[in-house]
Amino acid sequence: TAIDGHSWMYPVCFGVFDSETNENWIWFMQNLREAIGSPRGLAICTDTGQAVMTGVEEVFPEVEHRECMNNLVTNFKKTHRGKLKVFDEHLWAAAYSENPYLFEKHWVAMEKEEPVGTAYLRKWHTRLWTRSQFSTICKVDYVTNNLADCFNNWIEPHKSMNLDDLMDKLRQVLMVKWNQRRKVARKLQGLILPHILKRMNEENKNLELEVAECSEKIAEVTELGGSGFRFVVNLQERTCSCRKWQVSGVPCKHAISFITSLANAPLENYVDMYYSIEKFRAAYSQLIPAMVDKSQWPKSDHGFFMHPPLLKATAGGPKSERYKGCTEKKGNEGKHKSPICKDYGHHWHKCKKGNPEDISTLMAVR
Repeated sequence: TAIDGHSWMYPVCFGVFDSETNENWIWFMQNLREAIGSPRGLAICTDTGQAVMTGVEEVFPEVEHRECMNNLVTNFKKTHRGKLKVFDEHLWAAAYSENPYLFEKHWVAMEKEEPVGTAYLRKWHTRLWTRSQFSTICKVDYVTNNLADCFNNWIEPHKSMNLDDLMDKLRQVLMVKWNQRRKVARKLQGLILPHILKRMNEENKNLELEVAECSEKIAEVTELGGSGFRFVVNLQERTCSCRKWQVSGVPCKHAISFITSLANAPLENYVDMYYSIEKFRAAYSQLIPAMVDKSQWPKSDHGFFMHPPLLKATAGGPKSERYKGCTEKKGNEGKHKSPICKDYGHHWHKCKKGNPEDISTLMAVR
């Protein structure tokens, strides 16, 4: 799953296999490479599963391999219980730091307080997980792969279907989604997608920054109050020393402050073309073919019969939902549900949220 210029989920491919093994993930990545090649600036973000990481390393050794921050934090909390305060304050902040200096400040604070934790991160989480190390070619600054979870949730109602029906259903829902977004693209006008312009205009409000021009293209921008950091903006090279502009492709607040101080300098001229309406239209220009139902599909004879794979026995029967991580909120399974307020964890006669008359009525009936 990728992302388009509108920050919408953009499914690239999907596959089905019986288990997450090295062999299966290598097969998947080989098919992915055959489909998309290895374009310049390609970045792949995975979870911390050994098999999927092996698949990327074997088939895409040259790409920027990122690691999902959510999975990193989950694994970290499993092994470092009770030592999380300093990491709660600095770990996510380090991940969101585009500037190496700011990343180093957070890293030093963690290492000073809990060197064992930073040693663990250095040893076991060697892929890229901080924006300060992201390439400036790929303009996606996401530190998680939540888009994959979005796709899984999107197709959740169809997962119980037979495999051929599932594949056909996914093709159909993608076909409809592509057509909807193609219609949206036709209505757009201008150079840059409107939500990007709206975001920059919102950010331009109440900026407490001081701009000191070096030339028409270069300036020093100082943050008033707070940190007091000073950054250098270069409009010719489309860079800011905070690195946010280079990593995301959208001018940072320092660049916005400098650009808006100039005459006849529209903000949209400084946004990367990844966010252009032209690129958005191109992303959805190809049609996903319409198909007849499977009863009308051509009959094939390969000279052999393919039996379904043997199912592996699992304790307690097959699972219909994924296992939740240790940091995720569990469901209400096993908790008593009050018929009065519909909340969990207490009986109706102890309900404090319900109407006293309803409780009195129930007590009288029982």
